[in-house]
Amino acid sequence: MKKIFLLFLIVSGMLLASQLEIFSSSGEWAFFENPARVFTISKQGLMGSYSVLSDGESLGTFLIGLFQPPEANIAGALFLKRSALESSEYVTSVEYDVALSPEENVVVGAGASLAMDQDGRKKLDLHGGVFGYLLKDVGYSVSVRDFTLWSQEGTYMGGVYTLKLFYDSSRKNRFSYCLQFDQEVLENRIDFVIGKEQKAGLGISMVTNTDTGQNAFKISLGFYANVNNVSIGFDTFVLSSSVSSNPFSEHHYTRGTGIRFAVRW
Repeated sequence: MKKIFLLFLIVSGMLLASQLEIFSSSGEWAFFENPARVFTISKQGLMGSYSVLSDGESLGTFLIGLFQPPEANIAGALFLKRSALESSEYVTSVEYDVALSPEENVVVGAGASLAMDQDGRKKLDLHGGVFGYLLKDVGYSVSVRDFTLWSQEGTYMGGVYTLKLFYDSSRKNRFSYCLQFDQEVLENRIDFVIGKEQKAGLGISMVTNTDTGQNAFKISLGFYANVNNVSIGFDTFVLSSSVSSNPFSEHHYTRGTGIRFAVRW
């Protein structure tokens, strides 16, 4: 029966549509925003997600991975991700992240990913971050993802830089402010999430293309549930207008929907 239920979750994730942002600080998916958050995982398990972004054209992203809680003060996650456009362009990547806690209330993380596109061109990206609490319920997260160390396209550096400050009400309800920059788009986002095992969240963002000065408004909604050793989350967003020229960027699309799951043992 458990095997049938697991198969159902996997198939549902592939068919419905998550690396959307509303629950990027929740559960097993927290390290998508900051690799240091791998350390918060409490059990080993399997994760998966599927998202669809659309605006005339569409981008689908499928992810499957494994995660390991801290052992000898080190935690890790390994996953495979594939993002594909309707035009048959795609990017497939393999990523491994690790995190450790050098002292109480401070966690550092680092990772690397190797990606390849439909033409066989490869690139190597690095990821890093720091996460911790300044006070009992006040914390911070600083990270950089997709910092290109080497690329056959000849494009280096770049990266997605994120600064987040948040307030946890006894680790249940969370209010956070996030500033994120990806070399073309600057996003100012406020998130509010209520609940612990079952969560609902609302995100409001102002998004700006720093090259053209174009602004857009984004609203994100999400739901997350945890029952025993199974977690499942649903996310969706609406963006008033496209602000990115990169078809593999979330900000290139005006609508997005995703589902994600995790099974622990």
